[in-house]
Amino acid sequence: MVLDVVKLTKELVNYNSTSQLSNVPVTRHIAKVLKSLGFAIEELPYADVNGVDKLSIVGKLGEGTGGLSLMSHDDVVPATNAADWTGSPFEARVSKGKLYGRGATDMKGPLAASICAAARFKAKDLQIPVYIVVTADEEISAAGAFDVTKRSNFFQEASGGYGLICEPTRMNVVYAHKGGLAMRIASKGRAAHTSTLKGVNANLKMIPFLNEMKKINDLALTAKRYGNDEFKPAHSEWSISINDHNVAMNISPVESVCRIGYRLMPNVDVAPLIARTKKCAKKHGLTCEISHVGQPLYTPPDSPLVRTALKITGKRKTQTVPYGTDGIAFCAKMKQMIVIGPGDIAQAHTVDEWIELEQLRKGVEIYSRFIEHICVKGLP
Repeated sequence: MVLDVVKLTKELVNYNSTSQLSNVPVTRHIAKVLKSLGFAIEELPYADVNGVDKLSIVGKLGEGTGGLSLMSHDDVVPATNAADWTGSPFEARVSKGKLYGRGATDMKGPLAASICAAARFKAKDLQIPVYIVVTADEEISAAGAFDVTKRSNFFQEASGGYGLICEPTRMNVVYAHKGGLAMRIASKGRAAHTSTLKGVNANLKMIPFLNEMKKINDLALTAKRYGNDEFKPAHSEWSISINDHNVAMNISPVESVCRIGYRLMPNVDVAPLIARTKKCAKKHGLTCEISHVGQPLYTPPDSPLVRTALKITGKRKTQTVPYGTDGIAFCAKMKQMIVIGPGDIAQAHTVDEWIELEQLRKGVEIYSRFIEHICVKGLP
């Protein structure tokens, strides 16, 4: 079956699947398209921390295990400053060789390209299967990808094969990206009118801890042992965010919260920084918990998948990127993954987000070659 990648991208963009909302309607649409192509569909519903219904799916075409997985997400970031958009963020439009709309690049366009590539093949054509993975909540927590990794039978089958994370790279071959660490540290105070001097300002307990975090950040940004020259930038900051959620200046803040974020890199041991943070929090009577860990993605540049990707794309060099993808979850089980997709990450999350039509069509062609090479010919 032949699918029009521009038409399908427009259909997907027209769903408002902002991460804070439900992605179920757009995912049901995707599942319907995949079923029409002969895919078996595994549904993985869940409710997020706010009780909003979410849905991830894994589609399978062909028999056996391993094969090739094309992996995307269908949630998008909010269309803030919507008044500054030329048109509605959720009404896709085409102008001068570009398709505009929230998620056009990140990443409903690449998702559509992967589906249109798969549409060129029938199950009987394949020696080993092709999978389409579509997750929820990539933009805020990768919760959908972690859920797929834990619960999906199809992903378990696929994990011994090869994975293409279809995020926008202008079809360049990305063999590694950074992961993510999140910590939450809190101090408790006591609310009272500040004129009474009977309150306890939670921020005062936090100040000496923050001073230590500044020292850790300086170390993380300068010490060779916390750098990896495969990335630009080669270091990650010990990112510090603070908030007391105080409602008025004349009330003693009852809680002060510090959040620490760090982008994990391959071959960098961050355990000493975590231990130092926990020790400092305990010293000052603060609570400290690790709320999130996503491992960095790393597939050796000389691996069969990377070599194949360079051959298929005609590229001469591989790349790394400093941001993360759902690969932070998938890499726990799938060891042969790269990031490669149409569009430019520079357009992601912007006003009047767009993707070039030429990039969409190039994505379809390149993904088709991957399916032909790995699933039809059975080559590594």
